Amino acid sequence: MTTALILAAGNATRLGSLRNQWPKACVPVSGTNALRFLLAQLQKSGVEKAWVNLHWQSEMVKEESLAAADGMNIQFIHEATLLGTGGTLLKVANSDGNIPDIVVNAKMFTDFHFGDLETTKEGTLVLHPTSSLDTYGGFQYEENGNVLGLQTSVCESTTGLCAVFTGISKPHPAWLDCLKRHSKQHDRLCLIRHGLLPAMEHGTQVHTLLHSGLWCEISTPERIAKAEKILPAIRASLSESRPN
Repeated sequence: MTTALILAAGNATRLGSLRNQWPKACVPVSGTNALRFLLAQLQKSGVEKAWVNLHWQSEMVKEESLAAADGMNIQFIHEATLLGTGGTLLKVANSDGNIPDIVVNAKMFTDFHFGDLETTKEGTLVLHPTSSLDTYGGFQYEENGNVLGLQTSVCESTTGLCAVFTGISKPHPAWLDCLKRHSKQHDRLCLIRHGLLPAMEHGTQVHTLLHSGLWCEISTPERIAKAEKILPAIRASLSESRPN
């Protein structure tokens, strides 16, 4: 688990006027931001090289990445036009020849230990069982941990087992194959809709890793306010828990 792709190129449209000051990954939250926080956690888990994609407020994202690198090898992917989460992963895999060990969206805070992905299978999603499915959306899964499909609300559940997708995954090579096929018809690719789900349709199993700890997302001003309240608890949890 030495490489990671950090998705930080969103347009931040739901931030309202805040987007004029900051990209989503760099919004100040209790003296830090999601990008700095995640880079530090990834490095503690053993990540040595990370790709960070750039689009909105790209120079700020680049500066924050380099300031937080602390010896980590940071590579930047400049996207004049957004490639989508799947498009960015495909570009990294094509240019490097390898799939990043971890893909993480730079718009959240969590006390999840990225090193826990070390022993999981390729094609694993980190899910948060206590967050609101109606707010965030997520996945339905079986008792054995195998993913059944997308889940956008609790009311749709047929198994009762469903949880929010945290934006953290350990990608599978089959996702890349599907992304390549869809790239012929789409300029912007979604990791889930153009990679994971088509791979599942062709028989590739997707696995879950449930994180029952702390997790919060910062796509809106209201969620940023919530993150301000929960971040001290996340920091305390990380300082008290085992090292990766």
